[in-house]
Amino acid sequence: MMFLVEKYGFLLLFCALTLMGCATQSKRNSLNVRNDFFNQTFLQAVKNLSFDKIEPSELDASHLDLLGVVQLVLKSRFEQVESKVKRVISERNDSQFLAEYFRLLSFSLIFQSKWKELLPSSSYYFFDPDSVFLLARAFSQIEKDTIVFWKEADTLSFFTAPSGAIIVKVLVNGRARNFWFDTGTNYTIVSSKTAEDCNLPILSTEKSKAITLTNFRVDVIPTYIRSLKIGEIELLNQPCLIVDDFNLKLRLFASNISTEIYGILGWKSLQNCKFTIDYKNRILIIQKPRYEYRKKGNFFWSGVPIIIGKFDNVNLLFIFDIGAEKSLLTNNIFNKIDFQKVYTQTKKIGSVGGWKFNAGVVVPYLEFKIGTYKLTLENIQTIDIPKDYFFNIDGILGYDLIQKVKISFDIANSNFEILEVY
Repeated sequence: MMFLVEKYGFLLLFCALTLMGCATQSKRNSLNVRNDFFNQTFLQAVKNLSFDKIEPSELDASHLDLLGVVQLVLKSRFEQVESKVKRVISERNDSQFLAEYFRLLSFSLIFQSKWKELLPSSSYYFFDPDSVFLLARAFSQIEKDTIVFWKEADTLSFFTAPSGAIIVKVLVNGRARNFWFDTGTNYTIVSSKTAEDCNLPILSTEKSKAITLTNFRVDVIPTYIRSLKIGEIELLNQPCLIVDDFNLKLRLFASNISTEIYGILGWKSLQNCKFTIDYKNRILIIQKPRYEYRKKGNFFWSGVPIIIGKFDNVNLLFIFDIGAEKSLLTNNIFNKIDFQKVYTQTKKIGSVGGWKFNAGVVVPYLEFKIGTYKLTLENIQTIDIPKDYFFNIDGILGYDLIQKVKISFDIANSNFEILEVY
């Protein structure tokens, strides 16, 4: 009898402990679900720059670390981004935001042209936008790119393609060429004919792929330009990509005119200058940036240059791409703005690599601010962005923007400014 009491007493105790363990595990699982939900909600708020939706009292050290890194990105402080991310990764290698840190770190290294640190053989960074590891192997062979301002400021005249895109005269290793001025292209691009004429070396026989706005995957070959001059500004050892001549010919939809491009000035060649574009008078001013203290900026780079606009008190994030013929929206904007009326339409859009028909929702009217200026876009189509830039993109501002306004932009000071409305 004593044995039975002890036996069943033990079983009762075992069952009680098991139930307590299950309850504890259930609470733990429930807590993990709540934490995961909060972390995802927090991350989406950060990616949308919706800081008003973040409750400071609920943040722990890991949340504050990520916020600190993002604030540095918004101020274009890439050396500090690199330093802080490396510290966080070493101290919190189990962070739930680890993948996001690697993404931001990769972008900061690309901006600084630290190609060797992006090589998989010498680092653990795994985010690979535009097959950058393949490009890094090639670009790490050349001397680091530098910029020489022979004049503090230079004023150039430009002309336009039939599409309206800006074309500027440059010197490629001393040879004059007309290049498109395109803030939405990551790297400067040269046609295969230009590469041959200007004696540009092939850095790798292994072809990489570049993804265009129209989601074409275009073969590119890494090279570099020893001297690339834009007016009195000289870029030395400039990494760039060779694209087959055929992919640099765009056929204009309305006029059946074929436009041949000998090269494209991409963001990597523009990031260290301040530019003023007076489209109405066909004038481009290039200046050496000078630090200007600003409490808040509205222009930063994270894989692409991004302008922060305002709709009421909501931040809107636009890729600044004046190589794009028309401004576009993404589906993310519907998470921020409740448009009362939309319709669907199929339109033809083009970029390097070719044209495609894009079926999307069209917003009849959008009014927002950049700085103190109010801008309007009409009948704007939506498009799927083919890449992940960490931040949630709400749209693309194309060259139809600069046809309406005189602008100045300067990534060093995180400043995009509308100087005049035409």
